[in-house]
Amino acid sequence: MRHVPPRAMVPQGFVMAMRASLAEAPYDAPHRQGLPLAEWLILCRWGAEGEYLTIAQAGAAEGPADAPPPLGLRPRTTFLGLRLAGGGDGDNFLLARHLPAGMTVAGTFQPSDGIARLFGPASALRLEAAGRSAFRRGLGEAGEVRIDVPDPALGGAEALSWRMEGWRAPWLGEFLAPGEAPAH
Repeated sequence: MRHVPPRAMVPQGFVMAMRASLAEAPYDAPHRQGLPLAEWLILCRWGAEGEYLTIAQAGAAEGPADAPPPLGLRPRTTFLGLRLAGGGDGDNFLLARHLPAGMTVAGTFQPSDGIARLFGPASALRLEAAGRSAFRRGLGEAGEVRIDVPDPALGGAEALSWRMEGWRAPWLGEFLAPGEAPAH
């Protein structure tokens, strides 16, 4: 295993807020994305080796780009990523169409095909993610449930492709696992 300076490492365990841009497009035409919208995200990475990542959409980000996350930021729709093996800059995660047995996430799980990549140290963490989602809505004991649709009807309202880029925003609810470099 090669040594990477601690300041350049992506943290293995954290909860952070990010201000992101999110652009959507038709499921079958990801190259036709619309104008990006500003969105608040809550990222959480956990597991014995940092193998899980959740990306939770938490609402529209209003105001200037350097505005802090609002009080009461909470997950609404949540993607799950499973870390991929490999090297290079950053850590890569495959987005899941189904939750592993016995696993739950905060907010409504969003089934998706895609990839997410984290770059940088805790103090300047960045996210790049892209994928496609096709689902139908249902109701479960805890509220809305989204069920993966493997062969969506093209042009359907619940089938889309998307791309997001996010940057860490200092947040009162931020947490770094013990042993991680501080996120000043």
